[in-house]
Amino acid sequence: MTIAMDITLVKDEIFKIKGKTGFVLTDPNGPTIESINGESSKTFTGPGEYEVAGISIIGTKTEETNVFVYEVDQLRICHLGNSTKKLSDSKVSAIGDVDILLVPVTTESIEMTQQLESYYVIPYGYKNEEELEKFLKESGLATERMTKFSVKKDELIEDSTAQIVVLSDK
Repeated sequence: MTIAMDITLVKDEIFKIKGKTGFVLTDPNGPTIESINGESSKTFTGPGEYEVAGISIIGTKTEETNVFVYEVDQLRICHLGNSTKKLSDSKVSAIGDVDILLVPVTTESIEMTQQLESYYVIPYGYKNEEELEKFLKESGLATERMTKFSVKKDELIEDSTAQIVVLSDK
């Protein structure tokens, strides 16, 4: 039996991604990985490839921010940090396949979502409910709201339409 990976919103653009061996706090200024037993913990501040407790991070520098891809329980989660512009083709290639995309709500969010096709899109960083609703409407994707998102790699369905998951920290 496989255990689901969980994503919860901590605050603003910081999410907690919990896998079977550890968890990640996705602070764009420096994500932290900690093992489940608490024996190992490490914070990363820049681009590069890292692994702690069976969780890997690949950090890529863009023109304006660092983008991090986390591999947790065979799922690839991309956190676009404070990106406000579309990514270059070379950055899209460097990021690679993505199962879950954590995207800031900006004027370029829809384009970024289309660039990095994923099964699930989790928006963050919107100033108010109106800004979020505008993004949801423009995306044209099905939306679900919850406080914790749980998924297993074997639950992903090839060729399925992406879905937006709006997480609240309440």
